[in-house]
Amino acid sequence: MVEPYAQVADSYDAVVIGAGHNGLACAALLAKSGRSVAVFEQRSAIGGAAVSDTHEWPGYTLSAASYVCSLLDPWLVENLGLRARGLDFYRKDPYAFTPLSDGRSLLLGSNPTENAREIAAFDPADVAGFEAYGERVERAGRALFDSFSDADPRFERFDEDTQALLLGSAADLVERYVKTPVLAAELVNDGLIGTNLGPRNAGTGYVLAHHLAGRVLGVQGAWAFVRGGMGAVSQSLADAARAYGAQIFAGAGVARIVTYDDRAFAIVLEDGREISARAIASNAHPRATFLDLLDAGGLDRSFVDKVKGWKSCGPSLKLNLALGELPNFTVRPGTTPQPHHRATIHVAPSVDYLQKAYEDAVAGGESDEPLIECFLQTPTDPSLAPPGKHILAVFAQYFPYDRLGGWSPAKRESAADKIVSILGRHAPNVPNAVEHRQVLAPPDLETRFGLVGGHIFHGELLPGQIYEDRFATRTPIENLYLCGSGAHPGGCVSGFPGKRAAAAILHDLETSPIGALA
Repeated sequence: MVEPYAQVADSYDAVVIGAGHNGLACAALLAKSGRSVAVFEQRSAIGGAAVSDTHEWPGYTLSAASYVCSLLDPWLVENLGLRARGLDFYRKDPYAFTPLSDGRSLLLGSNPTENAREIAAFDPADVAGFEAYGERVERAGRALFDSFSDADPRFERFDEDTQALLLGSAADLVERYVKTPVLAAELVNDGLIGTNLGPRNAGTGYVLAHHLAGRVLGVQGAWAFVRGGMGAVSQSLADAARAYGAQIFAGAGVARIVTYDDRAFAIVLEDGREISARAIASNAHPRATFLDLLDAGGLDRSFVDKVKGWKSCGPSLKLNLALGELPNFTVRPGTTPQPHHRATIHVAPSVDYLQKAYEDAVAGGESDEPLIECFLQTPTDPSLAPPGKHILAVFAQYFPYDRLGGWSPAKRESAADKIVSILGRHAPNVPNAVEHRQVLAPPDLETRFGLVGGHIFHGELLPGQIYEDRFATRTPIENLYLCGSGAHPGGCVSGFPGKRAAAAILHDLETSPIGALA
């Protein structure tokens, strides 16, 4: 439910541009502090990329874009009472499954004894290495998480060993501890998601640690499914915002941010209506915020150059499949729910395979044999699909936004055909089990969710675009703030950028001459 457009006031303490989960978190915290707040969303649905779509296929609830949760700030969940507002998540366990063409497979989960047995079937020496790797990345993930709320994020906060880990490649980190190709590939995958680099490229060590920084359910590095789909995160935040008095307007796009003398004081909606505000928080991509909504002539040239040079070419294609039955894997047969159906399903036999997938895309436009990871939530949440049906969410790379030869409907369908065919090598029933499919290439992610360049993190999470090098919450325009993933700590469904923006806005409102009288 969103407010009728007629209820828009002429002014607010704060307005938020975009009702993605970060914008909603920012609005909820501001409203809880007693400020008048309005959120304006261009689309007819709120939630940004964290949505549960019930309109795509009859009887299905589809997490069209984001699909799992780990980094959501536990403080937000507690402080805003999100569980009482319907948010319910549960651990994804086992967490990784890779079938191999030679008849073997690897399944890892939370049980150390079972993990040791699975790994020892390949190389007993890797059992200890896997444990040592887990301890090291848990420390790194914990250090990152502890930095995510920093008001002044600085990379130098980390010790030299951790800095080297974050600046290095995911492959270097993983192969320091384990040698089995399939095990290394399973582990290195977290360093690649959403990133337009291969596992042997420097900087992917940070991406890996970022994906292991979450503390969902109090477990460092664990990932969870959200019951009812990812839209439940956004809806619980929206319910909190409304409960504290914020207004949320969908189908009300912002056309312009109005400034005078380097100070923002109003927004203009697409219908021409002007709304004044003492603080404006943008959940939009930095490029959209500074180049589309603002007159860039009021910004310093070096800052404009940073915006224009921001690396935001997304490599990820999301393919959602409605299946008539569960995948029947040759290496672990059966279409009744089994542990491997609950895990992230990888198609990647080695690190070299993943590096080649990236290099193929650089040379020829897209991967010949892409990185593929899949999720099946329906075995543990059957409410998402009609009885006996399932949703296979597929995240694939590398299919870059700026691919050679461009994108066309035929290229989208060809990419989807390739992915389904590869899955069919391991689960031969999958191609014929597909009853519906949705293909979201990077240009579609841009058009549908406002992800400029199709980049799921509002720009690469790589050295040069993290910590003090990411966009600051406070912008060069007074009273204008970034509350989206373009600000620290970046992407994933976390709420941290929204939380940090709310803290900055409240501080500035309370310490300004006007704010002190409010």
